[in-house]
Amino acid sequence: MCIWTGFILVSRAGGKGLLTGWDVTALRFGVGALIAVFFLPRVSLPPLKVIALFSLFGGIGYAVTVYSAFRMAPAAHAAVLMPGALPFSTAVIAWLWLRQAPSRAQRIALGLVFAGIVLTAADTLWHGAQITGMQVVGDALFLCGSCSWATFTLLLRRYPMQPLAATVTTTLGSAVVYLPLWWLFLPSTMAQAPVTEILMQAVYQGVLVVFVAMLLYALAVRHLGAQTVALLMAVVPGLSALAAVPVLGEPLSMLALAGLAAVTAGALLGARQGPRVS
Repeated sequence: MCIWTGFILVSRAGGKGLLTGWDVTALRFGVGALIAVFFLPRVSLPPLKVIALFSLFGGIGYAVTVYSAFRMAPAAHAAVLMPGALPFSTAVIAWLWLRQAPSRAQRIALGLVFAGIVLTAADTLWHGAQITGMQVVGDALFLCGSCSWATFTLLLRRYPMQPLAATVTTTLGSAVVYLPLWWLFLPSTMAQAPVTEILMQAVYQGVLVVFVAMLLYALAVRHLGAQTVALLMAVVPGLSALAAVPVLGEPLSMLALAGLAAVTAGALLGARQGPRVS
């Protein structure tokens, strides 16, 4: 949760910098792949289908959407609509795909999370009318990223494997597909960006986020269950949005603050119920 909190702050700082979202994604997978190659002899890779699914939802799909969104919407919105919305999107996808219905207490918790999403959407529309409609696009991309990560969370349960193997699979699979496309076709400002900006994104995204955090996340899903981990992750919005005020200079509106309160309350209530999906 600490790494994810920092992820929102560092990624939003990157969104205000010179690097494009495509560049940050390349740093994420490029540095992560260098680490993953070191561990490759120690793991058994799953079938190609599983590699493709993990790479699509836990790697490329998630990274491309969220890093693009960070250039359009503030950190508080990212906090609510990614880790904050994760319990809701995980529960909905689990119900539609796996036919695993949440308990009554979890439904109440998810209702609070949904209320937080609605309040954040209201804040976006209010400020969108006054400032820029790009926030609406950014918020939509954050929700897409949340759905992508929720699907990856459930895939970890459907195709169980050692956390290290899941991390290596997702990282290498994403790098093999994405990096050639980025190099050949996607816009880049890597040559113009300051070295400090490149190093900050490379270390945080490529080492802490794509490898350390994913390894810990896969381990948590294995022991606690997908929906419980998703609910616990909803504590992140309050931490990151409050930290964004002094760190990034992004003040909280009353609507955004109310949305944060709702998703945090839903996270705490849902986490107390224990694992529902094993």
